Amino acid sequence: MKTILLLSTYPYARPRHGGQVRLANIAKNFADRGWAVTGIAVYEAESCAPEMLGQNDIAFPDASPYRYFAGHKVPFITDLMSGKFAVADDGAFKEILKRLPSKLDVVHVEQPWLWPVAERIKQLHEYSNVKLIYGSANIETPLKREIFESYGVQASDDVFVEIANVEMLAAKEADITVAVTQSDLDVLISWGARRPVLAPNGIAPWKATGERLDYWKARLPTQPWMLYVASAHPPNFTGFHECIGGALGCFPPGSKLVVAGSVCEHLHRTLADSRWSSLNLSRLELLFVLNDEDLSAVKELAHGFLLPIPHGGGSNIKTAEALYSRKHVVGTPSAFRGFEEFVTMEGVHVAHSPRQFHAAIRDVLARDDLPIVSSNMQEKREQLTWARSLESIVNVAEDITTGSNL
Repeated sequence: MKTILLLSTYPYARPRHGGQVRLANIAKNFADRGWAVTGIAVYEAESCAPEMLGQNDIAFPDASPYRYFAGHKVPFITDLMSGKFAVADDGAFKEILKRLPSKLDVVHVEQPWLWPVAERIKQLHEYSNVKLIYGSANIETPLKREIFESYGVQASDDVFVEIANVEMLAAKEADITVAVTQSDLDVLISWGARRPVLAPNGIAPWKATGERLDYWKARLPTQPWMLYVASAHPPNFTGFHECIGGALGCFPPGSKLVVAGSVCEHLHRTLADSRWSSLNLSRLELLFVLNDEDLSAVKELAHGFLLPIPHGGGSNIKTAEALYSRKHVVGTPSAFRGFEEFVTMEGVHVAHSPRQFHAAIRDVLARDDLPIVSSNMQEKREQLTWARSLESIVNVAEDITTGSNL
């Protein structure tokens, strides 16, 4: 049996945000192909409840000296600093060694932050033949700059230089370098990726139970309404105003923008701070974080999905869910990054400005019908499943660990 170690900065035992969901499905795809999978997350101690953790996960304490960059605590770079903590003897490395299987064929590093750990493991005699995979979910340096700018945080250029160095090194040194979009893959190739692989984001098909459908049908608007599902990742709410224009007047009385996920409290604050606060809050319904059964029911009942993603890198799992849903989808061009072939599908509305967003939302909410899915588009929808979207990673991992050439 082949063995793989998954290294990350977030646990995936009970996945919530997109990165966790992708990593959990990478683990599942390998396990379904007969691999033994070990996962180790070096996670922010203050951000994860005990029930979210896997048995091998290691806390990165808030009080650790490795939280400091050049003597300063800099916001939004705990992931970068976790790599320094994880690879250090007085950090987490000795604990990581205790958790390694005796036989190891592949180390997969999801996002670049723990790449130094993978390199150090490979330097050990007993793991010298291990193959390394770098799973890039974004081109990180411009994304970090965008987050810093959106919060008005000033940081030394040394921060961004270090982020660029670690992600470029991972792309160049990995035996397999994975990207979620073709544009990201092109960047990784330009950095010297030796074996680039495209593995888009996907979805796990869902089916709601009658009991949960009845429960939510009685609580949600009777008129058509739109659904926005997102995590508390800053671009999910800082860019909302840019896309929508700060007002939800495009939602008629009786309709709502229904929001699920940890983005809720942040989006509420954004819309409440607007001069259209009263209007916004009358058109807003917050469901917060739902379990899978309830979220499946809410997705089934939605008339359409909203994807207010103004810019950024990588691709969005929620876009894959929306495209799979058979519902109307209204989003920015950036929302369909990695899913460009779907933008001509019936029911997909691409909005380039707040005015176009409002017009598309009004159009969708005025319709009683849902998009027709042709047999050709049904096949395209099946390509959105994790089993299909991630199979290229396992295929190439099996290839390089058996010495075959396809």
